[in-house]
Amino acid sequence: MVCANITNLPKYKPATGNQNPIGPHGFHIHENGTCEIGNPQDPFQAAGGHWNPTNQPHGNHAGDFPVLFSNKGSSSMCFFTNKFTSGEVVGKSIIIHQNPDDYRTQPAGDAGKRLACGIIKSLY
Repeated sequence: MVCANITNLPKYKPATGNQNPIGPHGFHIHENGTCEIGNPQDPFQAAGGHWNPTNQPHGNHAGDFPVLFSNKGSSSMCFFTNKFTSGEVVGKSIIIHQNPDDYRTQPAGDAGKRLACGIIKSLY
């Protein structure tokens, strides 16, 4: 069971013209356990790509999560996955993206700018 409680998400903005919407937000496990900002215009690139230990096409990566829907900047959700154990993801990173994941564009779902990053740690 994966649960997330997120605050301070940007306000939803619908797509206009050729501009993607802001939200719902792509949400993924990424390969590397680093949240180094690097270039502020394109942050968290050191986290690498989506975690994909079984080399699946996008939409079926172990690190592909459901999008985060924001309600006045907050999001809470839980979902079940059998694609990994908790021990397998300790030390990886979690990334929240600006745009929704389309679950088909390869290799990363066209989810846009990386907005937030966190390192997965064990409580024990």
